[in-house]
Amino acid sequence: MTLWEEKLGKEEKFESFLRKWWLCRDPFSFDLPAPEAFVPFQREELMRLKQVLTSGKVGVLTGGLGMGKTTVCEFLTVALREESLLSTDPASQVIPVFIHGAVYKSADEFLRAIIHSLGLDASKDSATLFEFLRRWPLEHREKLAIIIDDVPESRADYLEIGEFFRVLADLPQISMLLNGEKKQMERFLDKIPALRDRIEFWVSLRPFSFQAIQDLLKYRIKYASIPFSYGGEHPANQLITPDGWVAIYDWSDGRPREALKAAARALRLAALLDTRISEWVVKRANRRPWWKRFLPFF
Repeated sequence: MTLWEEKLGKEEKFESFLRKWWLCRDPFSFDLPAPEAFVPFQREELMRLKQVLTSGKVGVLTGGLGMGKTTVCEFLTVALREESLLSTDPASQVIPVFIHGAVYKSADEFLRAIIHSLGLDASKDSATLFEFLRRWPLEHREKLAIIIDDVPESRADYLEIGEFFRVLADLPQISMLLNGEKKQMERFLDKIPALRDRIEFWVSLRPFSFQAIQDLLKYRIKYASIPFSYGGEHPANQLITPDGWVAIYDWSDGRPREALKAAARALRLAALLDTRISEWVVKRANRRPWWKRFLPFF
């Protein structure tokens, strides 16, 4: 059997396992889900951030590693784009632009990235490109939402890009959402008080409780479930055992991204063994290489 045939066989077995539990897809994949797949308090924060981006304001999103900041930004970008496609009134449409801030080294590069994301020619001189943004509220009825990921990790001069963002924040019909690790973001904004003063809303993503991690995975399972019309509880609700829930939470330390990774690996092993996701399956599927276990000692 070739490697390709072996991989294909595993995928077929995995798909069969999902169907056995009345699932149409991997519920723990990192594909962007619908709002219904977010836990309730996440949905509230999403709605508040969306309001910022549709009303010409500035928001900040912070949180630790693996807390889902980038996922939230990507989701908002897709959601705003889809809603605008469904709307026939330009005044109610929002054009979102998502920028990976860590990549850029200057305000000029940020400006060109924004213009490029709008599908326009970004090779013109900086003055011409900025004039296009300055005239946005005069020439477009649609709003512009600029979402910038990992802002403090940019290699640009903080004062330079901070002043650039401050100028953008003062333009009508242009909203901004800045995302980054909390302490780094605070140091960044401390250097640009004029930008800090323009922030209307600040969301800080904190580690999830056990119940929140369980809710997150349950909402994901529900989102990926095939309608079950035979009465009684949906089979997918029994996919994870009680001690499996605890093992996933312990592995994640309350970080949603790590919980999804642990659950996804456990799901693959459970499919291979044709069993439920138990504590043993979670620990077996997420074993760390021996050399990683020794890293804290060095």
